Amino acid sequence: MVNVNKELCIGCGICEESCPFGAIVMDQGIPVIGDSCTLCGACVENCAVGALSIEKKEGRAAVDIRSWSGVAVFCEYRRGELAGVSLELLGIGRRLADQRGVPLHAYLLGADTGGCGDVLVGHGADLVVVVEREELRDFRDDCYAEVFTHLVRHYRPEIVLAGATAIGRSFIPAVATSLNTGLTADCTKLEIREDDGALLQTRPAFGGNIMATIVCEGSRPQMATVRPKVMKALDFDGNRRGEIVRPEIPAEILASRIKVCESVVAEAGKVNIQDADILVSGGRGLETAKGFELLHRLAGVLGAKVSASRAVVDAGWIPYPHQVGQTGKTVAPKLYIACGISGAVQHVAGMQSAETIVAINRDENASIFNVADYGLVGDLYEIIPKLISRLEERRHQ
Repeated sequence: MVNVNKELCIGCGICEESCPFGAIVMDQGIPVIGDSCTLCGACVENCAVGALSIEKKEGRAAVDIRSWSGVAVFCEYRRGELAGVSLELLGIGRRLADQRGVPLHAYLLGADTGGCGDVLVGHGADLVVVVEREELRDFRDDCYAEVFTHLVRHYRPEIVLAGATAIGRSFIPAVATSLNTGLTADCTKLEIREDDGALLQTRPAFGGNIMATIVCEGSRPQMATVRPKVMKALDFDGNRRGEIVRPEIPAEILASRIKVCESVVAEAGKVNIQDADILVSGGRGLETAKGFELLHRLAGVLGAKVSASRAVVDAGWIPYPHQVGQTGKTVAPKLYIACGISGAVQHVAGMQSAETIVAINRDENASIFNVADYGLVGDLYEIIPKLISRLEERRHQ
């Protein structure tokens, strides 16, 4: 909590002005700290007379960070296949582990996982820990959290990574709570600090307008979730050698209070723009929902999928599973065609990893041109039909 020394306070009000969360209100010349305070420390830093201080809560036992070593990745396995983000995390995990000079672990939970252990070794893992039990066939928060926590406590990795998927976001926070450590969500960059080996976890903040780098210096493990398509998977190496172990898990931690009655994949859930090599994406510049009919025609000629910006999803022109951006999906196709998209930072954050970006916009000053490899200035309703016609001509040559 933030303490106020009334004897030192001069009532200048600088703390109230500097609080980014509006948690401080001056009352008769004395700052009053509200419930929205996040203990960010901005008020303490800006208080020239030292009247403010942060009181740290007692109770957290000192952590011997030297007893934690290694990098661990939660490898998500659902409906008979590995999630792509698992291999992407092994890619960044391999780099972090090499920098630290420690092994890379892969924790695989599920049932009937087949040869996934060899796949994980081929993509960079030194040790694959497979927990294959019928109780883990269907995802249930409580037993997944208990089993994963058990593995982390046993192997004691200093860094734990998981995908920012529906499953990862659901149970990884419970793991962090059980381990009494921090968790940084939706990271876009992970690095090792050279002077002490701490993990630098960078993520967008304040709606994507700034990038914040977070460090958990006094706790272990250091935990982070990463969105799919942000990191790059390593190429499979069939010559790599690693160890695959299947530890015994106490029966009591496999017990669950949740009963899965039925698992249904909605039609919207079958839309997976993250796996597309080519995306044709529409924005507010389409002007009406009918504009997506034209984009579907272009996508059909290219063998592409259709995606969109948040503005048109909010307008109800296309369902949410098609949304690209900070509040949608992160994509990294070989070709991304942005049609009538202005290029807000929140959208760019979700598609800037595309190999080639083509932008079509009538506004020559649109921000999307700053990240585009090729830019076409003009009316998309004139440009796209000509593009479709030319592509069809080449197809029949």
